[in-house]
Amino acid sequence: MRTRYPLVTAACIPLAWAIGLSSSLAFADESADPQPEADIIVEELVGDESQATARDTVNTANNPLADMVSVALHNYYLPKLNGLPDESANTFWLRLVTPFWKILPRVSLPIRVVPSADPNAADASITGLGDLNVFMTFVVTKPEAKAMFGLGPIYTAPTATDPALGHGKHEIGLAALTVWAKGIFLVGGLVNYQIGVGGQSDRAQTQFLVAQPFVFFQLGNGYYLRSAPIWYFDIEDPVYNVPFGLGIGKVVPTEKIVFNFFAEPQFAMAIRGTGQPAVQIFMGMNMQLKVGRKQKKSEEAARLVDQLAAEQSLRSQMQ
Repeated sequence: MRTRYPLVTAACIPLAWAIGLSSSLAFADESADPQPEADIIVEELVGDESQATARDTVNTANNPLADMVSVALHNYYLPKLNGLPDESANTFWLRLVTPFWKILPRVSLPIRVVPSADPNAADASITGLGDLNVFMTFVVTKPEAKAMFGLGPIYTAPTATDPALGHGKHEIGLAALTVWAKGIFLVGGLVNYQIGVGGQSDRAQTQFLVAQPFVFFQLGNGYYLRSAPIWYFDIEDPVYNVPFGLGIGKVVPTEKIVFNFFAEPQFAMAIRGTGQPAVQIFMGMNMQLKVGRKQKKSEEAARLVDQLAAEQSLRSQMQ
């Protein structure tokens, strides 16, 4: 019995030394870098924040109620007109939005090319300015709201340089606009009603309803799918055009301007009236200027402070 204990003790010494050595090595590894988990969590937070910011940038670029100065260059090429199989047309729109307070004034001026109604005319088409349109939107909801709503008067002035390019009437009405954004989705719609109240007495009375539903779905890296057709209903005459569109776009943010490029073919699902577009290709570029955005900058600064505070808290907890 006397010889067993020394043997057991001798056998336990290497085992205890091995256990102690492994514990020391493990402790040394932890003390060398005590915050790997915190760093990973912070990196995940920063990555999630970057993705959310990118999604917000794309949604803001497509939001007609965004509180940002913007310039839009839009073009509708109409290769197929109802009842005019050999004719085509084109409308280029120059739009400017200059927000102040909760009001978004939107001024739109078209440059149009339409077929000549006179078969004996020297030119087969007529080119010139169309009717100027002004829409004053009062934004009822807060800028940071997910669902936004705007309402205001709309006015069209008879500025067309040729009778074929405009209605020849002063048209007034009311327009309503709503937008809902959530993650990679942005949906909404615009409805406006206008009626002619004056102008050229020899021109036909005008009264029409316009609706524009729109859907945007983000694909990542600034790319998105879009659908924003304009449905037109003439109340005075049995004329209407209800197209469907599906296109793609790309948002490119820079230091001072957010560029938005897109192309969207549109096809009439229901149509009536000579000269109404059966097929149209809607292309354009929007430019949002990063000026006067104190609120956005404050939100970004607060977000950065919160991010740094979260990082510091996680590091202190892991020490």
